Amino acid sequence: MPTLSSTCLAALTAAFIFVPLAARADVGSGLVGNTVELTGAQGTTKIYYPDRKRILVRAPDGTQTRGWWRVKGKSICTKMAKTPENCTDPITEPPKAGSSGTITGGSDGDLQWSVTKGKAF
Repeated sequence: MPTLSSTCLAALTAAFIFVPLAARADVGSGLVGNTVELTGAQGTTKIYYPDRKRILVRAPDGTQTRGWWRVKGKSICTKMAKTPENCTDPITEPPKAGSSGTITGGSDGDLQWSVTKGKAF
């Protein structure tokens, strides 16, 4: 079964660090029903959040894998089969459809991230 690479999980973690901060927001609320897209040198990974527990990941090669996510305090944590849980640093404003940014300096070069409304694959 394909798994989300540690690079993509790290990128997802870093992506949410750059979201602007606001007080008392549920940091996971903007993900439900939306897709996070990560694009870098290895291609594009898309992560769909259909509800408050599950994720569906489409890797750059087109394979799809299911996983889980949760909010832990002010962090967003993801877990794929046979990989350890990965959590963001604490954030306070939910990523939402229309949010985007660039993660620079990663081992695979720059990564572009964005949140799209609905299932984008």
